[in-house]
Amino acid sequence: MALVKKLVSMSVLVVLIALMPACQGKADESHAPDFSLLNLSGDLVNLSDYSGKVVIINFFATYCPPCRMELPDFVTLQKKYSRRGFTVLGISVDTEPEKILPPFVERMHINFPVLIATSKVLRDYGNIYALPVTFILDKDHKIYKKITGMVNQDELEPIIEELLSASAKQAK
Repeated sequence: MALVKKLVSMSVLVVLIALMPACQGKADESHAPDFSLLNLSGDLVNLSDYSGKVVIINFFATYCPPCRMELPDFVTLQKKYSRRGFTVLGISVDTEPEKILPPFVERMHINFPVLIATSKVLRDYGNIYALPVTFILDKDHKIYKKITGMVNQDELEPIIEELLSASAKQAK
């Protein structure tokens, strides 16, 4: 009986490990799923609207301390690289976003589009279950990297530079 319990426990552990997504690292370079999400003005925004741009998609919530801590770095990156074909898209998973997000965006000086998550986009991006989650997309919107957990400017900037440089070389 003890052997059976041990085998069942090991089987469950193996299944759980197999089902867990990688927390960090290079993604499989599959294309990021397109989406149509509402922004804070009530307009639909599609990922395809940013065709040809390097994009960071950041899933966040206002109640998430690591999310709030990394937002100033996204603001800085948006300011620094937006003229070179880069953008950040914030996707909020907050409940009551119409009420919560406008003052939060103003208080945090967010200078990039903030979109309202749907259950479909959460599923399409791998069943987002932890926050924050950041996807880095190349100019063809292939997923270059997925990061679960807090990220900072020092980690992101070399990747952005690399992807923007690759985009510039391909354009020549």
